[in-house]
Amino acid sequence: MARSSTGSISSSLALNLSAAIILWILLTLVGVMLFLVWEARLSADQQVNLEGEVVGAVAANACVLPLLENDYPAIRARLQSMVDRLPDVAFCLVDSVLPGSVGAEISVGEPDAIMRWMEGDRDGIVVFETPIHMSSDERSVIGTVAIGYLRARIDSSLHEKTWKIAAGIGASFFIVAMFLVFVIQRVIGRPLSDLDRQASQLAEGDLHTPIHLESQTEFGHLAQTLETMRIRIAGQIQHLEGMSEQIAMSNKKQKMMFSELDHRVRNNLAGLASLITLSRQGADDVDDFAGSISGRVHAMSIVHTLLSQEHWDPIDLEELIRLLVPPGIIGKLELEGSEKVLVPSKQATACGMVIQELMANSIKYGAWSSNGVVRLHWRSPVRTVHGNIQVILHWQETGGPPIIGEVVPGTGVNLIEGFITSELGGEATFRFEPEGARHDFIISIPEKSGT
Repeated sequence: MARSSTGSISSSLALNLSAAIILWILLTLVGVMLFLVWEARLSADQQVNLEGEVVGAVAANACVLPLLENDYPAIRARLQSMVDRLPDVAFCLVDSVLPGSVGAEISVGEPDAIMRWMEGDRDGIVVFETPIHMSSDERSVIGTVAIGYLRARIDSSLHEKTWKIAAGIGASFFIVAMFLVFVIQRVIGRPLSDLDRQASQLAEGDLHTPIHLESQTEFGHLAQTLETMRIRIAGQIQHLEGMSEQIAMSNKKQKMMFSELDHRVRNNLAGLASLITLSRQGADDVDDFAGSISGRVHAMSIVHTLLSQEHWDPIDLEELIRLLVPPGIIGKLELEGSEKVLVPSKQATACGMVIQELMANSIKYGAWSSNGVVRLHWRSPVRTVHGNIQVILHWQETGGPPIIGEVVPGTGVNLIEGFITSELGGEATFRFEPEGARHDFIISIPEKSGT
C-alpha cells in the first residue's frame, strides 16, 4: 500500500502540469473560436449588405425600360431570372410611382416572405431598397426595387460555418493535448517516477543500491544530491556501528548509542523525504521543457495541417520540407530531387520530426547559425524486393562554423536515428566533417500503403 501511495504522489506533478497546459490551450482556443465566430458574423452581414446593394442596382437598371413601357411580363421575367440565380435572395419586388401604377405591381420569389413584407410583418426579413432612376438625374425616380433576404437563412449559413470552425479547433486541441500529455509523461513523469522509486528504496533502508538518473535536468541534479546523502548516511551508520562495538560491555551505553543511531537515521531520512517533497513542489518552471518541445509541436502541427489539406493522402516530401523551414533563418536551403516523393500519412509525422530536428541543429550549431547553405537532395526512389520504395536522402551543410574535434551525439541525433530506424524502416549515417555536417538517410516507403 505504501508503494502504491508513493507512486500516486510521484505522478501528481506530471498530471497537474499536463492539466494546466491543456487548460491554457483550451481557453486560448475558445477565445480564438469566439473571435472567429464574431468575425464571421460581421463578414456575413457585410456580404449581405454588399450583395443587396449590388443586386438592387442591377435589378433597378434592368427594370428602367420595361417599366417605362409598362412591360410587366419582361420585368417579372428579369426579376425571376435573378432570384433563380441567387439562392440567398428570398424575393424581389418592384414598386412603380409612374402615373397609372397601383403600387407594387411586380413581385417574384417566396410567396410567404412577400406576403409578410407587404402586410408589414418584417421581423426576420432584411430588405434593401434601391430607387429606379429614369436617367442619370437622381430626382427622376420612377419606382423602387426591394431585395429581400431571410435572417433565418443567413443565420443558418453562419451556424454551419461556426460548427466547421468549432470542429477544426476541437480536433486541433485534441491532437495537441494528447501529444503534450505524452511528452510531459515521458520528459517529466518517467524520470520523476524513477527518482521516486530509488528514493523510496533509500527511505526503506537500502543503502547499498546507488541512486543514478540519466538526465541533465533538475531531476538529474536531485539524484546526485540524494546519492551524496546516501553515501553520508551509510558512512554515519558504519561509524555508529563501530561505536556500538566499543561500548558492547555496557548495556546502558549500548542502548544510548542505538538510540542515538536510530535518532540520527530517522532525522536524515525525514530530511530526505522533505527534500523530495520540496523538490516536487518547486518544479513548476517549465521554460526549458517548453523550449525543447516547441519546435517539435510546431512540426507536428505543420504535418497535421498538410495532411488535412490532402485529406490524409500521401504528401509531397518537397512541400513538407519547405513548410518546415523556420521563418527568419539567416542561411539558404537548396532542394534537389530527381523525382517527386510521396510520404504516406503514417510516416509523415516521423519524416517531419526528422527534418525539424536537422533544421534545429543547423540553426543552433551548423550552417544556418552563420548564413551558410543547407543542401538536401535525394536520389530516384528504388523498388526493393520486399515491395517497398527506398529513398536515399543526403543532408549537406556548408558555410557554417567549422567542426572541431569529435562530436558527441545528443538527444536530437538519437531522436532522428530512432525515427529513421523504427518509424521509417531505414538507416541513418551521421558524419560531422570539419567543413560541415554530412548525413545520409535511407527511408523505406510501403508501395501500396494507401496512406
